Amino acid sequence: MPRGEITVDRPARDLADYRRREQALFAEVATRLHREEPRLPPLSRFDPASPTYPGRFGDWNRTFEMPAAGAPRGAVLLLHGLSDSPYSLRSIGALLASRGFAVVGLRVPGHGTVPGALAAVTREDWRAAVRLGAKAAATRGGQGPLLFVGYSNGAALALDYALAARGDAALPRPDGLVFLSPAMAVTGAARLGRIGALASKLPGFEGMEWDPVLPEYDPFKYNSFPIAAGYEIHALTVEIESRLAALDGDAAAASLPPVLTLQSVVDATVPPVPSLTRLYSRVFDESSELVLFDANRNATVAPFLAPSVDDLLALATPGRTFRFSVTLVTNESSASDRVVARTRAGGAPTATVEPLDLAWPPGVYSLAHVSLPFPPDDPVYGMSAPSSGPLPLGRLELKGERGAFLVPAELLSRLRYDPFFTYVATRVARFAERAVARSAARTPAPSPAPDAPLR
Repeated sequence: MPRGEITVDRPARDLADYRRREQALFAEVATRLHREEPRLPPLSRFDPASPTYPGRFGDWNRTFEMPAAGAPRGAVLLLHGLSDSPYSLRSIGALLASRGFAVVGLRVPGHGTVPGALAAVTREDWRAAVRLGAKAAATRGGQGPLLFVGYSNGAALALDYALAARGDAALPRPDGLVFLSPAMAVTGAARLGRIGALASKLPGFEGMEWDPVLPEYDPFKYNSFPIAAGYEIHALTVEIESRLAALDGDAAAASLPPVLTLQSVVDATVPPVPSLTRLYSRVFDESSELVLFDANRNATVAPFLAPSVDDLLALATPGRTFRFSVTLVTNESSASDRVVARTRAGGAPTATVEPLDLAWPPGVYSLAHVSLPFPPDDPVYGMSAPSSGPLPLGRLELKGERGAFLVPAELLSRLRYDPFFTYVATRVARFAERAVARSAARTPAPSPAPDAPLR
């Protein structure tokens, strides 16, 4: 791990100090890469001459801030996913900043530098950084609400913080949580991460430390993954589950803030059924919302879908009622690529249907875990952005013989952008506005000034 990484044992004083130390950290990484690996492979993100070099797009591997447009109406802390970087929530941050929220996009320790850094940090390092980020964001939002937006592991960290803040008066409490592809449960492979990490210390088993090792051509996400990090997220979700279970049957569970979750029914990174069940079996607040993006149910595509695609749809089955609202974004009919939003309000057994001016792009059969936060015109992961060498990754359409590429074909064919991002943005903005309204309703009106004395 780079020596300058910010950890629970080497904490930052505040966000300004955190960002200053990040600058030194990235300078250290650049120096070490130049000294230790002067000849980098083609398209390496670490080569300043490469079209995938992050500096061509801005400093989005680092913590960033976006000031509110006008007087702050609230604040937002953005928490990216495992092996990701702050870039992943850049578009959501810009949306909320334009609506009057002061935005802090936190780089979680171990990310944005080199994959090996992720092997050496722990969930306690992540927790310490989130607490620092929350305190910083809370000071920037005026009298408005504090929101967290968490993507994948960032969602787990946001919920972990919200649970901790319930019993710690020193921590500012969030007024709302927005989750994209939340990782509230993980696959069985992640549970074995600690065993693999220990075994990798033995002669002949060194390769067990990584799964997989791949070329690093992505500017803002590690392709190689250290299995020790998988164990840390597994341990984090187990601890969250234990604390959620302690709330079962306890009216204190109602003190958790409202939650908006946006999730694809197809997710190869996080098992969505146990992940969402862990959360929404404990959501008591009628202000909470669940938005599911269905697979493409066009009759020309549906016969090729695996049965597992239907596993989440029980949550949207007609006749079932929930305390929270449930929306299914799905084809308007089996003969159409156009989609509609079918929403059942909390307590309602039937759905209302909202036509959306959106449709499945040709050849796309589902969203993916990694696609939800990125608009179609994203310059790195989109498909409608101007082409620049191998980017954006969403425009790659590779045909040829198998085995000829350095990276698995499935990695290149995975959908990296969200064709329904405008609907994601609409739901996030609506949720944020409701948080502002709730905050205003709780804030007492200022007392009128006393009459001036007669003179």
